[in-house]
Amino acid sequence: MKRIVQKIYPTVAFYLVVTYTLLWLLPQDRSLQLSAIISLVGSFVIFLLSQSKAFKQSSIPYKWLSVAFFSYFLGDFLNMIGRLFQWNAVNLNVLLDLPYTVHLTMIVIFLFRQLDLTLFQKQKLLILDSLTLFTVSMIAGYIAIFRFVPSYTRTVLEQISWTFYAFLTILLTLFFFLLYASGLKRNVSRLGFLFLVLGTFVLGMTNFIFYTLLLNGEPRIAGLLLPLYPLSGLFTLAFMNTRALPISHEQQATLIRVETLTRSLMSYILLSVLILYITFFPVSQTFFSLSVGITFLLFLTRQLFSYQENLRLLQETTALQTNLEDIVHQKTALLQLREKELTSLFLSYPEVVLEIDATYQIRSVNPAAVEAGWSDLPLGPSQRLQLDRLIPLLQQAQLIYPSHLLHVPATEEHPEIFLNTTIIDIPDQQRYFVILADITEDYQQEVWLERMGYHDSLTHLPNRRYFEEQLYLTLPTLEYGSLLFIDLDGFKQINDTYGHDVGDLVLQETASRLQSMTTSTDLVARLGGDEFLIFIQASASETRQFAEHVLEVLNHPFYIQTHTLQVTPSIGISLYPEDGKSSEQLLIRADEAMYHIKKTEKNNFLFATQIKR
Repeated sequence: MKRIVQKIYPTVAFYLVVTYTLLWLLPQDRSLQLSAIISLVGSFVIFLLSQSKAFKQSSIPYKWLSVAFFSYFLGDFLNMIGRLFQWNAVNLNVLLDLPYTVHLTMIVIFLFRQLDLTLFQKQKLLILDSLTLFTVSMIAGYIAIFRFVPSYTRTVLEQISWTFYAFLTILLTLFFFLLYASGLKRNVSRLGFLFLVLGTFVLGMTNFIFYTLLLNGEPRIAGLLLPLYPLSGLFTLAFMNTRALPISHEQQATLIRVETLTRSLMSYILLSVLILYITFFPVSQTFFSLSVGITFLLFLTRQLFSYQENLRLLQETTALQTNLEDIVHQKTALLQLREKELTSLFLSYPEVVLEIDATYQIRSVNPAAVEAGWSDLPLGPSQRLQLDRLIPLLQQAQLIYPSHLLHVPATEEHPEIFLNTTIIDIPDQQRYFVILADITEDYQQEVWLERMGYHDSLTHLPNRRYFEEQLYLTLPTLEYGSLLFIDLDGFKQINDTYGHDVGDLVLQETASRLQSMTTSTDLVARLGGDEFLIFIQASASETRQFAEHVLEVLNHPFYIQTHTLQVTPSIGISLYPEDGKSSEQLLIRADEAMYHIKKTEKNNFLFATQIKR
């Protein structure tokens, strides 16, 4: 794909040079025939490219483009046949022009979907800019195209057809400007943006100039523009295949700067161009005055809104600056007060408080720290290890999170401890106050409670909640995997015959065997009762081998107390992503397969894809 895109520019240059050299050398009637043939062949090539593997995509906008390319080729083909057989009926000619209308309609819809319409909600000036653009486009369209349509067409139906197509042409020209006025969605690369601008500009300007010349009595010159139409399709295909390329922050910033600069200048540029256009184009004085008046009114309205917006921004900036100055004064006063409070806190705080300088040496300690042994020199093993763990936190350039959980592992001299560490940086004094609160008991209690919430108390395996949460996080990172839903056949009889104590031991032994067969990347859990879950990162063939191994291991006798017991597994298997792309879907499909095999033969496994529906 990258090589194809890189060859677009030399291919286009070669195409233009060869095509227009031939058209210039040939006689006028022959050049028009060749121009139509080149347009037909070019449109067919673009349609074939849109269906090829190198360019084909499954998105809905791409399908609109495929319809557009096919419609344009169909229009060229039907009109070629019409010229060969001299079809001159008015209604038939309207029907032959219908594919061109479909082509332009699909392109307009496609471009509309590319615009970032959210900017209209954020920036009200864009609405006025768009209205100005539309007005300028309609004035230019009336001067060059609309006013000539009634005299050029022969019936009302043909006039409606030509007027609608001319309106689509104006919309296409408008969309080219809107690419700058509102911008594209931000996930478009710079190369993709360039291709879309080229494609829209070539199609819009070619269409506009073609029908301007045609309606103003220059059909021969207009016919020489036909070879340009396939180029717009080529650039649009290139956009679809480069829009998702990686885009750096610098490129994104460049696009935003271009959009912002062009957006502010667009109204001025269009107003100047329109005045020049209608000044040198023969139009009535009334139309000239009306056009200039409407455009100037829109322009002045935009300037009024722009002035109000700038005034509002200036007021907000001034208020923000004043507010910031007040905040700075308040913070300075608070810092001075904080210094006094820290001194008092340092002496009275019940937890260990250390004053540490820029060289990470302890300069003073509070009474609670003295009792904990921090005033002894040299420091004890526990205090030395705590300080060694603390220094990396102090070495950070900015203490974004002043509160940390400091873990001090167990050694021969002291047990494992957890310290809630609060670091207070004293500005411009190159020192820190560090508060160390021993939360070992609370932390261990919290870990125990969390483990109870995620693990089964009997088998110590993860429970369903933990299994589903981990699977939810793991699935998007995998290409394939398998979920095994295991149910123990005959477990109820063991409970009824030997009691729940023996049944619990069977479940614990089953959990131990399942864990012994899995790796660190696999997930094993107890769903509840005699049901277990395993998720392995394996293909279908690898999963089959694993399931056979599970059958073999669980079919071994269970030696519980003085009893020799036998249980067998029924295993349902769902495959990711074939049977589902979420943990819920995979569980449902594996559960269905497990119940199916349990009802039919037991002590076996079944893939969900094997169930007849």
